[in-house]
Amino acid sequence: MKIMFVCSGNTGRSPMAQFVMRKLVKDAGLSDKISVSSAASKLVNGELLHQGIAAKLAMENIPYEGHLARTITPEDYAENDLIVCMDAGNVEQVKAIVGGDPDSKIQMLLDTDIPWDKNGFAKTFDDILRGCKALLEKIS
Repeated sequence: MKIMFVCSGNTGRSPMAQFVMRKLVKDAGLSDKISVSSAASKLVNGELLHQGIAAKLAMENIPYEGHLARTITPEDYAENDLIVCMDAGNVEQVKAIVGGDPDSKIQMLLDTDIPWDKNGFAKTFDDILRGCKALLEKIS
């Protein structure tokens, strides 16, 4: 199974979800069955992971390697089993980029938008962790 997380700029919420999910998948012994990536729903050009997101991941002992932001493509839609968005706006933007959702692959991580919580990113992290745990439970 291939999962791609998507947020607007691919420097905050979607890479946070990518790295959180990778750790959950690894801890569950499923790394050979589930791969995880992330992308942006808007045009980006290789920006780095947001410093606050990197700091929060480090504080939570979640490994993250070098990350460069990139924009989702129609090929990504074809190659992934799930496209998991951080907010409703991302869903619409992704559909516009990839040409709709004929295979019903696009969904939100939670029933509500994941916030961009600049105050230490605690709320962002908690929501992403809760959503990733529920997603892993659903697919494994």
